[in-house]
Amino acid sequence: MNHTLSRVSLVTALLFGFATQTGLAQASGDLSAEAVNTLLKDKTVFAWHEKGRFNFTSYFAADGSVKQANEKGENLSGSWRVDGDGTLCVTSAGRGDPNCGKLQANGDGTYKRMLVNSRNLMGGAIHFATFKRFESGNSQGL
Repeated sequence: MNHTLSRVSLVTALLFGFATQTGLAQASGDLSAEAVNTLLKDKTVFAWHEKGRFNFTSYFAADGSVKQANEKGENLSGSWRVDGDGTLCVTSAGRGDPNCGKLQANGDGTYKRMLVNSRNLMGGAIHFATFKRFESGNSQGL
């Protein structure tokens, strides 16, 4: 019986480790609304799309509009907002519902953008993008 319990504990520990390493675990280091606004308002963000595996650049204008361009040649525009709990929501024109999630500091000047996805079988949020670098204003003329 102890042997079976040990196997169950090991499997549980391995699954938790996998979830943590892949960004599926719910994190407690979410940025506040004030911190997200300070980080993004009137800034150009250079980022990496985790699922699509491509670089993209976004300009988060102070008026709530956003413009994005990626290395695949796509240009998008839309709007952004930060909810009271720090949730960042971005809506691209013509693409339906906003995608919303939290930002988490990595401790090295980069940030994870975590999205809540109801189709995630593990529950919690998915590491959607990494915000790698920030510049003041619309430095890329997006």
